[in-house]
Amino acid sequence: MPEQGIEPHNPPPELARLPPGRHGLPRQFVARNQRDRLTAGMIATIAEKGFHAATITGISAAAGVSRRTFYTYFESKEDCFLATYDTIIAYLQGVAEEAAATEPRWPRRLRAAMVALLRALAANPDLARFILIEPQRAGGSIAERQRSATEMALNDLGRGLPEDVSAPTREVQHALLAGMAALVARAVEAGEGEHLEALQTELVEILLTPYVGREEAAAVAKEP
Repeated sequence: MPEQGIEPHNPPPELARLPPGRHGLPRQFVARNQRDRLTAGMIATIAEKGFHAATITGISAAAGVSRRTFYTYFESKEDCFLATYDTIIAYLQGVAEEAAATEPRWPRRLRAAMVALLRALAANPDLARFILIEPQRAGGSIAERQRSATEMALNDLGRGLPEDVSAPTREVQHALLAGMAALVARAVEAGEGEHLEALQTELVEILLTPYVGREEAAAVAKEP
């Protein structure tokens, strides 16, 4: 569930400036208060070190706060990761919903949402790394949170499905999302995260084909 105080359709809180250094974070994740600074510090630290090598001392240093302040807001590194994960998911869900609302027809709503998500992640590849790559490496409750987010995404995918369009089985839907996530993750791992928008035609066609057929899916995917 989205973190308390953050509406799903809104961007994450604007955060006050992090300490100098290449953290690669968008303006929305530059902290204004201590909790938000810790969220930004978590994103920066995970991007640099990964979950297992990250430490509370390192996260606190990146956020410009003390370890004592960290424990004021979070019980553990895992707790901070999960809260940050929820914040990012709520932000991206809002991005997708806002983009989809501009299109009247279901296939084009999906395309608009996909393009907007790729654009957001291309602007901030550390977010893609955080939600797509690190949960599987971290395992445990963090990987479970990713699975829950996947189920939520599948529910969103089927919302507004026209009566004349048959959804594929849940297994096929899971395979679709897993395959698309793998393509995005591979691009990020290869240092091509800033160019994720180049995947939009391929990803939209992959997503839509089981619903509307290859011909219509290709046509929608190639629209300007």
